[in-house]
Amino acid sequence: MNRVIRVATAIFILASGNARADAVADCNDGADLATQIRGCTQVIQHTILTDALSTAYMNRAIAYAQRRENAKAIADFTASIRADSNNNFAYYNRGNVYLDMRKPRQAIADYSKALEIAPDMSPALLNRALAKEMIGERDASIADFHAALALEPTLAAASEGLKRLGASP
Repeated sequence: MNRVIRVATAIFILASGNARADAVADCNDGADLATQIRGCTQVIQHTILTDALSTAYMNRAIAYAQRRENAKAIADFTASIRADSNNNFAYYNRGNVYLDMRKPRQAIADYSKALEIAPDMSPALLNRALAKEMIGERDASIADFHAALALEPTLAAASEGLKRLGASP
């Protein structure tokens, strides 16, 4: 009888492991947003590893953002940051949602935090420049566009921003 119980337990563990592997794969696959959200939710419910938890929250937040469910996206990016305060991509992506919501000051704060963690993150510089432009901080916007171009000289959006502001690239 003990042998049968051990075999049944082993099968359950293997099935459980396969289910978790499928959830991780779904969480990392953005092809179907509903499947991605479901997979990430399962990962969040079954992991205690901070890196995996931060990534699962961030991936689910990205899916929510693509569905324009901004409140859920913000909540999950915040949870991702709580799980790993050095996740510069979570700050950057939350900043993107704030920028889409026309909340440039919150976006600037998040882009700035992403840049504290990863100073060479040219997309954060570019988007922070756009957010600063939205609130009329012309000189600061120009400085960020220039900094983005210094890191990535072919960044067309930064060159366009400078031209729009009447500054030379």
